[in-house]
Amino acid sequence: MDYPKSVPSVGLVNGRFVDEEPLAGTPGSLIPASWGNSVTQEILGVVQAAGMTPDEGANDQLLGALRSSTLFSTPPRFDVSRSVATPEFVQRALGNYSSARGISESTQLTIADVGCSIGLGGTTAFTVTLPDVSTVPDGATISLHCRSSAQVTVASKSGAQISPQGNYLNSIVMSSGESANLVREWGVWTVYGTASLKYSALYGAQLSTAGYQKYPSGLIMQWAMGGTDANGVMSLSLPIKFPNAILGGIADEGHPPGWGGNVTVWSFDVTSSSTSTAVARARWVEVGGTIRVNSGISGRVLVWGR
Repeated sequence: MDYPKSVPSVGLVNGRFVDEEPLAGTPGSLIPASWGNSVTQEILGVVQAAGMTPDEGANDQLLGALRSSTLFSTPPRFDVSRSVATPEFVQRALGNYSSARGISESTQLTIADVGCSIGLGGTTAFTVTLPDVSTVPDGATISLHCRSSAQVTVASKSGAQISPQGNYLNSIVMSSGESANLVREWGVWTVYGTASLKYSALYGAQLSTAGYQKYPSGLIMQWAMGGTDANGVMSLSLPIKFPNAILGGIADEGHPPGWGGNVTVWSFDVTSSSTSTAVARARWVEVGGTIRVNSGISGRVLVWGR
């Protein structure tokens, strides 16, 4: 679309139409029929593309067409073309959730749940299965917030598609108060949020009779059980070796019901302990005050180090 520059007698001045000036004796510009028709067709094309019927008496149809949902519909969720972005598309792209809903029973999520904030509720355990990663593009995000009083399992539809803290797992477990943003990255659901922390090396743990718990500060807590030797010394191998040093510990009776009328007194020996071994000493105190050194006294230790 342009001015009719190719028509020699049209009378454009500086490339534009001008009015006739009788006093100066200058004629006005001519508007060729072909140009007037083309302008009208340009406008009618927009009006008709919006599904509107041209009305000769209406002067607002072009504006109405430009504002219509027919011409400017929201592009599909993962559209990366140069289509015009509607406010709806922009709001979604800015990170606002497209919707929110709650789940309290086993559910298979689909691509329709991408961009959704999902609350996990209820009082019994259940499983939420993520969409297969092959069905969604990189950057697709599902947000989960656990409010259930029971644990909720988040499972991949097939294979080890869930990656918290660099691990590749078939499923993770969420407890009340935890949140997880699952983002499709390079063929897996990468987990961000508090639900991923327990899978981090900084929070590594072994939760058993002999175990440990790591903390981001570098502090490590360890515990173990055993018995004394003939000298009343209990020497226990720790579940893992402290990287730097053992800082302290406590020891106590491992089987209090076995005291009967006697008791034991325990002391943690930090000087004799090492980064891989915890040492404690016990004395058997009989009724009447006799103190003895016995073997086989059951004891346990809690130690900390870094």
